[in-house]
Amino acid sequence: MVVNLLKKTSAIIVGVGGSAYILYIYLYVGVGNLLAILSRTDLRFLILSIAFLIVSIALHGLSWHILLGGGFRDSFKTISTTAVSLFTSYIVPVGAASEVIRFLIATRVLNINAFLALSTIFFHRICVTLSPLIAIIAVILYAGISIVTIERATFTTLIAIYLSFIVSPNIVALGLMKTRIFEKIVRRFEKHFERFTGQNLDSMYEVYRRSVADLLGRWRGMVALIFSMIEWVFLVLSMYSIFIALGIKRDILYAVFSILLIQILWWILPISFGGSIGTSDLIASIAYQFLSFPVDVSTGIVLLYRISSLTSLLILLYPSARSIGIHVGEVRRIYREDRSGSRI
Repeated sequence: MVVNLLKKTSAIIVGVGGSAYILYIYLYVGVGNLLAILSRTDLRFLILSIAFLIVSIALHGLSWHILLGGGFRDSFKTISTTAVSLFTSYIVPVGAASEVIRFLIATRVLNINAFLALSTIFFHRICVTLSPLIAIIAVILYAGISIVTIERATFTTLIAIYLSFIVSPNIVALGLMKTRIFEKIVRRFEKHFERFTGQNLDSMYEVYRRSVADLLGRWRGMVALIFSMIEWVFLVLSMYSIFIALGIKRDILYAVFSILLIQILWWILPISFGGSIGTSDLIASIAYQFLSFPVDVSTGIVLLYRISSLTSLLILLYPSARSIGIHVGEVRRIYREDRSGSRI
């Protein structure tokens, strides 16, 4: 019932968003103009963009693996779980779907302790949100006065939005962990959490607090943050490769803020890419014009990055699912069993 509702919702949103985006291209961008932009694509650099994204996905999973404290031999399963969960965000129209699926696979398939899985995923989310800011500060300090003055206001606005709507909520959530409000929330949903994970939980709040405190007090948190920063560098290189593929001669700083813009859209939109294909592309195509890209070039960048990101996940999907011993449809089965209250 729930799965069918999600599929219908996703299909409706894709239909409406896709139709709006097609109209935008036809009436505003111009099909001929867009085809002219895409026809000059250098496939070598598009492939390079896909390769950079594959590396960034691997680093994303490796960063989480460091937080889990697993050995090197187990790292491939962690990376594989990450790849499968990221692909899920394309087909499930719910924000943060990848984190939910990653938690489900970790607790139900890989048999990772629920407290460890929850705390590490949450802390990893903090690393992912902080790493772009640290990287941008480093770039600004390196670039110094050479940053284009006319773009400074746009860059500052993007940073302010990112701080307000993405970084701040995650930091507030981390601080909330030490309050009675969080304890009451945990106590209220403890039984649901037990059914969700298939594990018997005692003193959930205290164990979770100690788990997060352990991550904050040890070297693993810092190393995971460093890996998240490297991951973000590869995301920027992927976008910069698309610039080169399209023959766009812009400073790499534009690639930095282009990725920041995409991350803002991905995190703020209440639906993930599964339901927002078309909608998010439309918004991104308009938003890129604030970075002084022409209308047709903005749309070309968005479409090529869409192709690059989806292709990289499709390349990783089958070997990743096979590595952790599940079929792609197994994720749906796990979700259905959770909704019906059964356990694996």
